[in-house]
Amino acid sequence: MELELKKETLCFYEFSTAATAVHEEVTETIVPDYCPDIARIIDSDGKVFLRGKDIQGDKAIVTGSVKVTVLFTPEGENGIRNLEFSLPFNTSLSNKDFEHCQSLFARVHIQSIETKSLNPRKIFTRVLLTVRLQGLKSTKADFCTDISAQSALGIAQMARQETLNLITAYTEKDFTFTDEIAIPAGKEAVLEILSCTITPSVQETKIFGAKLIVKGILLAELLYRSEQQGIASATAELPFSQIMEIEESPEDAAAAITLQLSGMDYHIGSDENPDDRRRVTLAVYLSAQACIRRSVQFRCISDVYSTVYEVTPTMSNLQCTGEINAFTRRQSVRQTIEVGVVPSAVLSTAISFDEVNVSREDNTAVLQTMAHVKLLFLDEGGVPLVAERQLECTCRVEVSPECSCTASVRYGGDLSVAISSNGIEIRFSADFSVEAADRRQLLGLTDMTVDTEHPKDTSQLPSIVLKVFDEDESLWDIAKRYSTTAEVIRAANDMEEDCACSAGQLLLIPRKR
Repeated sequence: MELELKKETLCFYEFSTAATAVHEEVTETIVPDYCPDIARIIDSDGKVFLRGKDIQGDKAIVTGSVKVTVLFTPEGENGIRNLEFSLPFNTSLSNKDFEHCQSLFARVHIQSIETKSLNPRKIFTRVLLTVRLQGLKSTKADFCTDISAQSALGIAQMARQETLNLITAYTEKDFTFTDEIAIPAGKEAVLEILSCTITPSVQETKIFGAKLIVKGILLAELLYRSEQQGIASATAELPFSQIMEIEESPEDAAAAITLQLSGMDYHIGSDENPDDRRRVTLAVYLSAQACIRRSVQFRCISDVYSTVYEVTPTMSNLQCTGEINAFTRRQSVRQTIEVGVVPSAVLSTAISFDEVNVSREDNTAVLQTMAHVKLLFLDEGGVPLVAERQLECTCRVEVSPECSCTASVRYGGDLSVAISSNGIEIRFSADFSVEAADRRQLLGLTDMTVDTEHPKDTSQLPSIVLKVFDEDESLWDIAKRYSTTAEVIRAANDMEEDCACSAGQLLLIPRKR
């Protein structure tokens, strides 16, 4: 007797479990001859540049460097000077899931950086890096979508239509962005750049067939020594756009972009006028990784039996992502930072965040992180000082208990700094990006055998059964138990196709002939 299983292959990508570690780098640096002797270190900062990432078996390897900027007051001089040097790093993490991954996603940020002067010509630097690695692996499974069988086999099948949100493609691209920062009118021209910080963010994505359009902003922050030997700062939002090649995807697919700095160069002047000290030319090297996620309608056979023969089904259980709800919540932060002196001016403000911790309370997800705030300011005597504080940021969002929840946070702008009698008051916004995903188990038929040599013995079964319907069971369960079909039960009880049974209802269950 003929039996045909119609199958469909489900192909998608899934992220592995994340591996996280803290990596330490220490070094001693000789002050170059062109720099004056160090009298006092004011501040130190660093920028992580990712150079390479690779998977070797169950080990993921990440290489890069930290560009360290040290601000100090020189001996016998006024004002602020800087010293920059690169600190290379090479770290590896093991995870058994990495062995099956096709790509590696890396997030490396500075947990802390410490510098101290060993003598006027030598400094000690200690950097702690938080490294978080996650692999992207290909998943493939064959499921039965329909069964074609002769009626003599008595095959009954139950199919489910699932809506899944799957990562169906990914791509990577390295690119360079160049632009100029114009010093605003009313601010002094640049004599020397003391530090430059770049924060990239993606604002918009759009898919056109095999093209992914990415638009974003680079937030550039300059601290510089002016021609009048004063200290000044300037900020600029520099828009960028890139086209990335992807697999053919529908326009309603969603793209998740990860941006990582891989290098940066800057100098005073423009290409047209190298002597223009009211412009700074900036070159930023970035690595972009994109995951394309789209909604997929998928049908699979979730259960099967025969009213005539014994059936042995082979089922596969696959974890997938169903409905995804992605949204952003802006949280305002306000704090007065006591500095112990009377400040006269704030030169620069740096804000960074830890990873977001997600805890659950019934229908609520509690998002918690620490904002690291660093203020470079002058006291009433014009002496440069630094104040650092950790501010707790908490955001509560409504998320179904059945959904997994992940979140990240970035600086949302709206910065306001004011000098008060108690210190320095700072206000800013933190943007929490939340993704609530309905993680579900996809249970489907992959194969089956029918024992046609030994038909079921139904001679001892009664011709008619009266059964009280229980709300914990379905019509399918009852039909399967009594070797009949839901259609036969509906016909015997004069029930419409879409009519549901109610608890306590008396059902007439005839044997299927």
